[in-house]
Amino acid sequence: MPGTNSLLDNIRIILVEPQGALNVGATCRAMKNFGLSHLSVVRPGCELDLDAVKMAMHSTDILESTRIVQTIPEAIEGSLLVLGTANRRGEYHEPNLTVQEGMLKIRQVLDKGPVSILFGREEWGLTKEDLVHTMGTMRIVTDSGCTSLNLSQAVLLVAYEIYQNFGNPVPLPKAQADDPYEQPPTTEELARLYNHMEAVLSMCEFLPLVNGDAVMQVLRAFFHRSTPTLREVNLLMGIFSNLRGFMRKYVKNPK
Repeated sequence: MPGTNSLLDNIRIILVEPQGALNVGATCRAMKNFGLSHLSVVRPGCELDLDAVKMAMHSTDILESTRIVQTIPEAIEGSLLVLGTANRRGEYHEPNLTVQEGMLKIRQVLDKGPVSILFGREEWGLTKEDLVHTMGTMRIVTDSGCTSLNLSQAVLLVAYEIYQNFGNPVPLPKAQADDPYEQPPTTEELARLYNHMEAVLSMCEFLPLVNGDAVMQVLRAFFHRSTPTLREVNLLMGIFSNLRGFMRKYVKNPK
C-alpha cells in the first residue's frame, strides 16, 4: 500500500507472535495516526477478527493489507536496517539504543530503502532467537518502577518519534488566526497598557515611592516573555480600568 510520505513508506512495523487481536487493531490505529502503512505479523497467536477491526477504527485499510508470515526473515526481507524493541540489556540486545538514538541510526539509511522495526509478544517481548535477526534494539525510557509497556502503546510511541523525525508535522494554526485581536499587540498598545497599570498601581499605593519603575520593569519583562495577544492586552486594560473605577467610588481620597 503506497504511503503519503516517501520516507515513512520505507518503515516496516513487524509484530512477532502477538497474542491479542485488540493489540493488533490498536497497532493499526497507532500507525495510521503517524503516517505508517506497512504492517507484518509473524505467526499471530490470535485471529484478526472483529476485535481487531473494532480497535483499528479508521485504519482498517492497514489491517486488511497486513502481511501474515511464518518467519522473521520473510517479514524483514529486503530491509537495510532491522531494529528490535526491548527494555533490557544483554548480549542479544546490543547495540541497545534509546528511541532517540535509534532515530539517528534510521536516518542514515531510510532514504535508501526499507527499515524494519520488530515488536515482541505481549508477555515477554522478543526472544534471543528473534533478536539474532536484528542489528540492535531500541528501548523506550520509562520509570524504573514499571518498565513494561502494552504492545500497541509501544508501537504508538515509536511511531510518534518516527513521524516527528521523518514525517511532515504541521503545527495547527492558532485559533482564529485571521482575527486581529489574536495578533500580537503593537509597541504603542503595550506602552498604553504599561502606563495604565502604573497609574492604577500608584493609585492603590502598590508601587514604592522610590524607584517604582523597577517593579514596572519586572512586569514589562513578564509580559514580553509571555507574548500576549491584543485580546489579552485589552482584557488587562479593562481589569485595571475597573479597579481604578472601584477605588474612585469606594476608597476615600484615592491618589
